[in-house]
Amino acid sequence: MTPARDHCVGIERTPQQLGAELACHDLIHAFADHIDKGAATEAIDLFTDDAEIGNAEHRAKGRNEIAPMLAAREADASRRTCHQVTNIMFQQTGPDTASAHSLLCLFVLDGQQEPTVRAISRLDDQFARDAAGQWRFSRRLATMLAGAR
Repeated sequence: MTPARDHCVGIERTPQQLGAELACHDLIHAFADHIDKGAATEAIDLFTDDAEIGNAEHRAKGRNEIAPMLAAREADASRRTCHQVTNIMFQQTGPDTASAHSLLCLFVLDGQQEPTVRAISRLDDQFARDAAGQWRFSRRLATMLAGAR
């Protein structure tokens, strides 16, 4: 068993652990998909009621603060993007909690130029499973590693 940060790689996980991991991977990819298809407001259902999202400059806490941020992104219909999420490292931290970190490559599509990576960010996510068994983001923080919005 080889530790990779807080995650042990190379060990077999239980079906429940794999289910939790796949559910959280789906959240990560669904968020990017909602943004890229111009339906950012639909992403609100991916968050717990008291979730936190943000970066070094701005954070929103709770769905009441997150919803307007998503609505503003959706309203910017001229900004076409492609979010490519890679290197997801997942760890289940408890029966109903988990965390992951990943890399995000942001492509801004203007139709005039060849697509290039505009920014690379690190995403640090925390997840919680609700009483109905559904996993959601409880915290999602982005750190810009290179590039610009």
